[in-house]
Amino acid sequence: MKNQLLIILFIISMPACLAQEGYPEPPDTHKRLFYIQHSKNHNTYVYDANFSSSTRINDSDPIDVYQIDYKKDGTREELTALQRKMAYGITFNRVSENRFEFTLAAYPEKTLTLALHSGHPIVTVNINGKDIELERMFLHCNALGTGVSKIEFYGKDLKTKKKLTEIMHISK
Repeated sequence: MKNQLLIILFIISMPACLAQEGYPEPPDTHKRLFYIQHSKNHNTYVYDANFSSSTRINDSDPIDVYQIDYKKDGTREELTALQRKMAYGITFNRVSENRFEFTLAAYPEKTLTLALHSGHPIVTVNINGKDIELERMFLHCNALGTGVSKIEFYGKDLKTKKKLTEIMHISK
């Protein structure tokens, strides 16, 4: 019975695992907050902390958002105006020194928080009642690439520090 349950859990989790097989990971840096990938291609949208000094996040531009184009040669490219306005751009508010709340253009209902913890920038978000230190997101797009059915959030549980994945289903 125990083996059957493990097999069922493995089969249920396969689609989520297979959806990202073969996706490149952008090189990690001390400024990396998180990145977003989606099911339409391997391009990656990266969110890095933008520092004004070694210990202070830039108040007027706290997050550097850009694309790594893996369809070409993996080079950095700035977001287009449409990408910035409709999908991957951010709107932020400074809460206090080195603390900002922000939303993504494509999903302004979900607030994320950027802050320094022990001198290291992190982004946190609450998904399904769990506070997560966000590392990456994966968007499951429709066939045309014009809509998202669900988002997988990968990171660490803020309380336990254990790795976790939370899935948010998008209702239309």
